[in-house]
Amino acid sequence: MTDLRGYRCWEPDVASRTTNTEAVNPSPALFLATHAPLRIHKARIQGRTLVSASNSPGQSDTVDESAVLHDFLTRKLPTGTLLMPIVGDSGSGKSHLVRWVRENIPHGPETTNKYNVIYLEKSRTSLKAVIESLLEGVIDDSLDALRSEIRSFSSSTSEEKLARRLINALNEALAATNTNDVTGATARMLTGPRGLALLLQDPHIQEHMLTEGKFIPQLAHQLLRDRGANIGDRPPGFTVHDLPLNIHDIEQAAVVSKKLLGMILSRPELQSAAVDLLNVHLENAIREASNLGVGKLLDAMLQVRRSYAQNNKEIILLIEDFALIQGVQGELLEALTESATREGTTRYAPIRTLMAVTTGYFKDLPETVMSRVAAATAGYVYDLDHVFDEADNGTELIASFVGRYLNAARVGDEELDRRLGQAVPNYCTKCSLSEACHQSFGKTEEGYGLYPFNRPSLLRMVHSVTPPENPYAFVPRTVLSNVVRPILVEHADEIREVTFPERSFKERFRTADIDDALPTSIIEIVEQHSPQDAERQLAVLEFWGDGPRAPLTEKGVLDAFGIASLPDVIKPDPSRKNVPEPRNQPSSGMKESLRRKLAPVEDWAARDDHLLPQTTAADLRAWISDSVLRRYTWSVPLMREMAKKPDLERAWTVKATTVSIEGANGERLPGVENAPIKFKRNALNSQLFQSLIKAKEEEPSFRAADIRRLASLADLKARDFRTRIETVLQISDADLVVAFRASLIGAMLAGKAWPGMDEPALLTASLDEGRDWVRQDQSLHSRQWQSLLERHLKERANLVDRLRNYIGISQGSGAVKMIDAARALPLLHEAARSWAWPTDQSIPEWVKPAVFGFNGWLELADEQLQVLVDVVHSIRRHVPVGVGGSQSLDAFIQALKSAEKVGVDGGDTHQISDLAVRVKGMDWHLLPRLEEDIKKALGTSQDSFDTRLRLAVRDYGPSLEDARNFLVLADRWLDRALSEAKARSHTSRDDIAAELQRILTKWASLSIEGSESGE
Repeated sequence: MTDLRGYRCWEPDVASRTTNTEAVNPSPALFLATHAPLRIHKARIQGRTLVSASNSPGQSDTVDESAVLHDFLTRKLPTGTLLMPIVGDSGSGKSHLVRWVRENIPHGPETTNKYNVIYLEKSRTSLKAVIESLLEGVIDDSLDALRSEIRSFSSSTSEEKLARRLINALNEALAATNTNDVTGATARMLTGPRGLALLLQDPHIQEHMLTEGKFIPQLAHQLLRDRGANIGDRPPGFTVHDLPLNIHDIEQAAVVSKKLLGMILSRPELQSAAVDLLNVHLENAIREASNLGVGKLLDAMLQVRRSYAQNNKEIILLIEDFALIQGVQGELLEALTESATREGTTRYAPIRTLMAVTTGYFKDLPETVMSRVAAATAGYVYDLDHVFDEADNGTELIASFVGRYLNAARVGDEELDRRLGQAVPNYCTKCSLSEACHQSFGKTEEGYGLYPFNRPSLLRMVHSVTPPENPYAFVPRTVLSNVVRPILVEHADEIREVTFPERSFKERFRTADIDDALPTSIIEIVEQHSPQDAERQLAVLEFWGDGPRAPLTEKGVLDAFGIASLPDVIKPDPSRKNVPEPRNQPSSGMKESLRRKLAPVEDWAARDDHLLPQTTAADLRAWISDSVLRRYTWSVPLMREMAKKPDLERAWTVKATTVSIEGANGERLPGVENAPIKFKRNALNSQLFQSLIKAKEEEPSFRAADIRRLASLADLKARDFRTRIETVLQISDADLVVAFRASLIGAMLAGKAWPGMDEPALLTASLDEGRDWVRQDQSLHSRQWQSLLERHLKERANLVDRLRNYIGISQGSGAVKMIDAARALPLLHEAARSWAWPTDQSIPEWVKPAVFGFNGWLELADEQLQVLVDVVHSIRRHVPVGVGGSQSLDAFIQALKSAEKVGVDGGDTHQISDLAVRVKGMDWHLLPRLEEDIKKALGTSQDSFDTRLRLAVRDYGPSLEDARNFLVLADRWLDRALSEAKARSHTSRDDIAAELQRILTKWASLSIEGSESGE
């Protein structure tokens, strides 16, 4: 087979000239060479809709161009007028048909003597061009005056000046309206000088409506300047976009204008009524602004008809786009539909008008105009809004249409012009590669080769550029501009360099919903087999191979595009029977409900413009996130399993922040970019997702390899899972150190932990919930200390429970039974390195409730140490060093008993007796130990700091406070008792009083004698 690699049988610049998208641009030779039969329907006017003109079911209403031409030239004219609309959407071929009629009107003296042809091109729509074309060939003083006026207007008026004239003329026309001129309460609100006219006379709003891109400036440009060859579609009248609804500095407008504008802005029905009013008065405004005056064009056209009537000629008027002849439509229609005869006398020449008009504009014609059109057309029009359906996909018509342009590009416009009037040559007949080319790419019924297209690729590209709401539409202009030209011109170098189709091709042409996409099973195979060239191979398989039927792709197509290597399972083989089924066909042996679930997953990967549905994406995210959770061992680090707990669901969600799927709904969440699991939109992941869905539905055709891949993914993401848990739940090592320190400080506040304790004791204290913790020495502590401890104890159980969960394991769903000491002790050790509460470190949210007020706890400890020092000093004043506390207590009790015998009472006897009982078992050795620690605490070393904390936080029980209180009260009692004993020294019981004085004096002097220095 002859090699087609890099073959290009056209030149891009020639193709650019021959694929004109406007019927007015090409030369007659090129126009006729590229003309393909149009699909024309004869339609009746029924109200404001078009219905088939066939009279019986099954009868075709389709006609060809020759039928239209014959009907147009031969139809009888009872009134001497014929108005034949060619209706269709933009780009449907209306202007093309009008020009075809023009090119095919018979030439020669007979035609010239019978008809005068007036042709209004859509590229020459200025008022001057329109009027001069209508008046061409007729010499008359009144017509000359009109020509002169319109030429003067066109040459002396600037676009800016005309735009201001137009808006002022509209203002005057709207101000003159009254409620009788409109129907409906909504429209009546906008009539008169206080209605819509109010906005148009506001200088600020005027300036907004005169800005570039708005309708009035565009209209002014069109009225003064022809549109030229590069014609772009534009609405023929006002739209809601042209209303002054988006003025940023509205405050500069007048108060009444702002009020009316606000009302229009808030009510869509008022917006529609405003647009209708503006368009109704637009033609009068154009006439006023251009000095045409009412009736001038009507009189001129009737004069033209009178002139041709005198020469026994008919007028043929061909209008390529009626909507663009603004300013003269009403009077022109009136002149075109004026009866040729009056009272049996021919006054005006018969006139046949063929005009192209968009479907929307035609249906929106004013009632008076529509009735004239219906009468002048005998009730029917020719409709070019042809739409193919699935059964009649128009492949041959599309191929025939494109084939002519391909042939023209190969032959060239210059050669076609040279051969005008001769048969159009077929370039393929002299090409040495035609046989191989036609075998691989196909040819049209006319014999034109379709290379570089073939029928499947051509049909798919056409479907790709049609509107989604009208997928089977065939719009010639769209096909030329968006399919043929790009391939022949923009992709020409790629074809020559054998790099076609590149990525830009797939970005331009996306498989339409009505076409089957390439199955992801095939995409996956190609991507794995040829990762470097997969994009090109897939594009060829999908478009030229017709999607699911890719295994039947002609080898010549692959060779031409330089794709020689395909996986064995999809190499072209006409005998293969396992061709994938199109998605619109039920899959063999599979439940319909399951097939419906799989289809969107298939489309998600096969079609870039399809999003994965929210429900499907949510299910997949849930399954995948759950698989990671289920395979996590909770052993590194060891912690309690948190399956389905609120904390876990907050950390490891089933949303896109955990499992992100490119091209799926539900991806617009904060934090998606940091999702630990991400799936690209590709065939591999589509197959994985489909296997998951099948497995969930117990469909046996799921791929085991995909389930293994999910398991591997779950294992691979264990570290991400741990990181996410630690980050979201704030349980990293640093967080746990903070939590341990919080627990330790709380235990210290309760007197259950202090510096110097061994690690097991500290660990026990830190993991104690503190439910039965009560300080026995509360009276020694400030209210602030007690409040801080009480607040902490209210939250401590939750703090400790979380700590246990994060460093231990449980059996089933029960409480934690085992602590991971290997992990906990280093964290505890780090926490105990500093007893200050961190102020420069973030505190986990779950720790914060238990540490309220901890920032100043060391200051409280210093205050508490001072309280302890004061208590020790107070005791020492009564029990000096070397004096035994027990001896002092015994001496006082003996003195108390002796005083009772002689009736001496020092006061507070009962209270002192109670304190004496409580102090009786006190360990008086504690006092010298405390004094020794206080000396150490006065140093500057770490040991001294730890000693200070230990002294401040330890629970000394009630004995110290009781001892101090006892000694203070006893000292007071002693003073009073001695005083009373002395007073009794001269009584009758001097001997008893003297004995009491001796005992009390001895007890008071114990501090001097120091007889029990060992205690």
